[in-house]
Amino acid sequence: MAREATAGEVRETYAAGVQEFAAWMSTDVDDGLPVVATLVGAILLARATAGTELSEKILESTHKALTAPHGPRPGLPGTGAVGVGPDAT
Repeated sequence: MAREATAGEVRETYAAGVQEFAAWMSTDVDDGLPVVATLVGAILLARATAGTELSEKILESTHKALTAPHGPRPGLPGTGAVGVGPDAT
């Protein structure tokens, strides 16, 4: 699909699906996109290293990272951040 010159409509449909999934994964599509990208990357790497200890470690560490409570994250609404940038207070 990525290399097909005439696949514009398919790409648009796929992109809409990715955005919808990201929105479902989070309260904000911009916050959900890194989660989806991390999950896809973790699955790809775990499958590529299947049968090794690393495969399970990838899945476990990704799960831990994505489910751990996070402190305030500047720029993300609802995280308790008090401003953005080096001079923010």
